[in-house]
Amino acid sequence: MKNALLPRFPMGRIGLPEDAARLIAFLASDDSQWVTGEIIHSRGGF
Repeated sequence: MKNALLPRFPMGRIGLPEDAARLIAFLASDDSQWVTGEIIHSRGGF
């Protein structure tokens, strides 16, 4: 199944838990203080 899905991802790989963790860490940091009321699709371009 992984090999069948892989060509659909422009990033060339399937996402990992670390990918979501980096987004969460950013949103929890001061760097994201101007991000409000957004829907963020973290799908690697899928």
